[in-house]
Amino acid sequence: MRLESYSVPGVHRGLKRQVFGLAAATLLAGTLAAPAQETLSEEEKARLAASDVVIGEEVVLPEVRLPFSDTFDGRQLAEDWTVVNENQDKYVPDGGAIFALQAGGKAHPATVETDNIFLVNGIMPDTDFDMTASLTLDAKTGYEDVWVGLRADAENYLAANLNVYTKGCGASLYLRVENRRSLAEGDKPVVTSFTDNLLDGPIIDGICSKGPRAVGDEIIANLGEAAFKLTLSRRGFRYFATIAVEVPPHGDSPGGLQRVSTYSVSRVTPFGQPFFMLGQSRKARSGETSALFEDFTIVAVE
Repeated sequence: MRLESYSVPGVHRGLKRQVFGLAAATLLAGTLAAPAQETLSEEEKARLAASDVVIGEEVVLPEVRLPFSDTFDGRQLAEDWTVVNENQDKYVPDGGAIFALQAGGKAHPATVETDNIFLVNGIMPDTDFDMTASLTLDAKTGYEDVWVGLRADAENYLAANLNVYTKGCGASLYLRVENRRSLAEGDKPVVTSFTDNLLDGPIIDGICSKGPRAVGDEIIANLGEAAFKLTLSRRGFRYFATIAVEVPPHGDSPGGLQRVSTYSVSRVTPFGQPFFMLGQSRKARSGETSALFEDFTIVAVE
């Protein structure tokens, strides 16, 4: 049996996390020092092998079994999840969805203090995949954010982002893929990204003219009524974001479901844990943003 390992930045700065696949979990009982083995029952060894384990400064996480799907049917989160900086005043599992709130304009995956980052308890296998959140978003402030992707910590993540941002003639809708990584301890993280203004070309054009402006406003309002899908996809070393959203008829277009994808960013080594979160841009200030996450899925792609 081959044992593969990946070095992943930990939750705390300077902590090295050595992440092993399912083979490591299976072989864990055999890799513990002899004195430790003598003090563990078979039941304890099995429980450790099936869960996250800390040995010295190493953290061992299981692989996420694909396909992975959670429709949030219960009144509490399944054991598959950890909520980073949990604040139960700002989210609730509601029997078929997670209702989430944000306010203050500081919720971002690069901010250490950001609350309610929903993190899957495992690392991705080394395979191509589509990772998707289905949700509705009530864009009340004009500065909303939704993120879906992989995260090790605030300095290391790769995610799809849907952003409502208001300027000039009104709100627009941006699809972004962002790759943030810390290359050396103490250095500023390096960020690479691609962004599409969905209301200035990909879905409609000329957002600041009268007709397209009305259609754009309707698209943004409908985010809170009809569920859309935000996806991070991996193909080899390349990762890109996709949105699937309902669009009203306009001009010569009959409307209906439209899909738009960004260009790709690259990451050559597997890392991080699947996550999703609701965020805000700074200009939201004290305004409240809400979203209803209906499901979260990850499927392998051949």
